[in-house]
Amino acid sequence: MSLELATHLIDIIGAFLLITMIIILEAGDLYRAIYTMAVQSIFIALAGAVLGAATHNTDLWVIAGLTLVVKVLVLPWLLLRVIHRMRIHHKIDPLIPVTTTLAIAAAIVMLAFYLSSSLVLLKQVITGNALPIGIALMLIGILVMMSRRTALMQMVGLFAAENGIFFTAMAISQGMPLIIEIGVTLDVILAALVMGVIILRVKSSIGSDIADLDELKG
Repeated sequence: MSLELATHLIDIIGAFLLITMIIILEAGDLYRAIYTMAVQSIFIALAGAVLGAATHNTDLWVIAGLTLVVKVLVLPWLLLRVIHRMRIHHKIDPLIPVTTTLAIAAAIVMLAFYLSSSLVLLKQVITGNALPIGIALMLIGILVMMSRRTALMQMVGLFAAENGIFFTAMAISQGMPLIIEIGVTLDVILAALVMGVIILRVKSSIGSDIADLDELKG
């Protein structure tokens, strides 16, 4: 695969990543957010495969496979299991109106492209628009965490932001060392397991979600 074709494909994948992030941001249902996060991770795996084909870096193929297994299968399964185990109400009550968060997200995307335009040295042939897209994904993921009250939705925002970092690191460095990628993947799994245990403990102890603790404030 030529570098020009890889750059074009990376830009297309980046556009779909932004679309999935917007869907997560405006999602009013936990199931929709989790499934969209899984679809987003499929695009991350596709980006790894494209970069692997263009650079002949076998580590990127391994990373793409790990992403499919961990972020497309394991993490969504864990989140859905927590929902079913705790019988969580899957409707999402945003702290900030959806229209406001979408406007903020649009501003974030424009700001990311504006700031990255000055970083000429990072405009490698294969990078394309991966840098501004990655920055936008990371910041919008943080916005999801800030604007949603349920712990599971905050986890979805965390994983989506991590996908943005993952996407940028792959495209700009053309493949980080495999041991680092595996370490990051294990950290994500550990974070999901720890958060899941915490939620289950809180639910079993007080019979409510973490977000309901706000009602205890005097």
